[in-house]
Amino acid sequence: MNETKKIKLSGRQWLFLIILSLGWSGVMVMGYFYTSYYALIQNVFGYTDMEIANLAAIQSLVGAFSYLAGGFIADNIKPKISITIAYAGLLTCGVLAVMRSSYGIMQLVAVSVSAFGLALFCVPMMKYISTLGTREQEGSLYGWFYGLAAAESLVIAPIASKIINSSGSGAGLNAIIFFFCGMMVVSWIGHMLFIEPQYRKMIKSGEIKQRDDGKFSFKLVGSLLKNPNTYFVIAIGVATVLPYDLNTFVQPLLASEFDASQSTIQFVASYANNGTALILAPIAGILAAKLGSVTKSVAFSLCMAIGAAAAILLLPWGAKHIAFAVVIIFFLRGTFSFGKPARNMMIGESRLPRRARGTVIGLLNFVTGLQSTMIAKGAGTLTTSYGTNKGYHILYTIGLCLFVVSLIVCLFFAKRLEKAKKQDEAMGGAPEGLMV
Repeated sequence: MNETKKIKLSGRQWLFLIILSLGWSGVMVMGYFYTSYYALIQNVFGYTDMEIANLAAIQSLVGAFSYLAGGFIADNIKPKISITIAYAGLLTCGVLAVMRSSYGIMQLVAVSVSAFGLALFCVPMMKYISTLGTREQEGSLYGWFYGLAAAESLVIAPIASKIINSSGSGAGLNAIIFFFCGMMVVSWIGHMLFIEPQYRKMIKSGEIKQRDDGKFSFKLVGSLLKNPNTYFVIAIGVATVLPYDLNTFVQPLLASEFDASQSTIQFVASYANNGTALILAPIAGILAAKLGSVTKSVAFSLCMAIGAAAAILLLPWGAKHIAFAVVIIFFLRGTFSFGKPARNMMIGESRLPRRARGTVIGLLNFVTGLQSTMIAKGAGTLTTSYGTNKGYHILYTIGLCLFVVSLIVCLFFAKRLEKAKKQDEAMGGAPEGLMV
């Protein structure tokens, strides 16, 4: 019963998650503006393939380094300050997009949405969520945070489609920008007027415990880079993002190899993402609590990824098998939806310094950002050199092999953490200042 009380979220914590997830949903759209709405933006602004590809490339490259900078920001700047700056910057970017600014200005927007959205908001928010409750509640906090954000994002998809069909692409893009910028404003007001005062009350009452783990220093980064656990976290985190990278190519794969219609492709693109997150993100926290180890729950999800990648390779590719392909793709995308909160929770049991949590998140997301860029480049090379059929078969075969290797690494890390936990029990407790 006591354990259940530790894990169960209070009404205030639920309100915290709802308010913060609204902002997260808005930032995710603006922070990934050119990649999330690639075709729509190209249509509205009339950009060439090269121009829109350059904007997406600028955003992705700046995004990788923004994640790295975000780690330092999360460990050194109060969340309310960085979040306020991020919202103001992203709202300005939204206004510039609605005004149909010049290509030069939109290049600046590509830089700005990554800098404001990822460095000043995403990484600090990933760390902030872990501070809203006890260590036992971390899984529930992360799981429901991502699940709520997915549910909110699903609301706009059919609305935007109807607006595009009735009033054109320009009106649809404006509606998307207004909707998600509005969510950021509501979230910011809720954060400042409700969360901040309530958060301080919870700390004062002891419901949330703040620990003094010392000040952040660049020397700490050096110690992180010498710690093997840092590399375990990054390697396993990369594996949880790989399903997302593979699913980046789902639209052309379904079109070229399964003769899928545009309506089917859009359905998969919208609902494989947010639909699986709505269901599986909360389950990630529940399963981790049941198993007593987040790393073991990640291993479970990697088994699902191995099964999905093997299934797509074994399935005969053709129009008559489109339904099976869609189901498999949902499972593969579901691995990422499960892994997204799980990798943040895994950091919480990594035995790395608590005061460097933001830096660890930043390092992990920096590496995965570069990984996504390399996989995109590699996929383009494979399909150009070998054709789409053989090229995608090679891509998913490489993915399958990486999932198997990652599962082995994950199981090894789980045993390593389990051994350390037993040593802590023998010594009478874990060392101070570590995430355990």
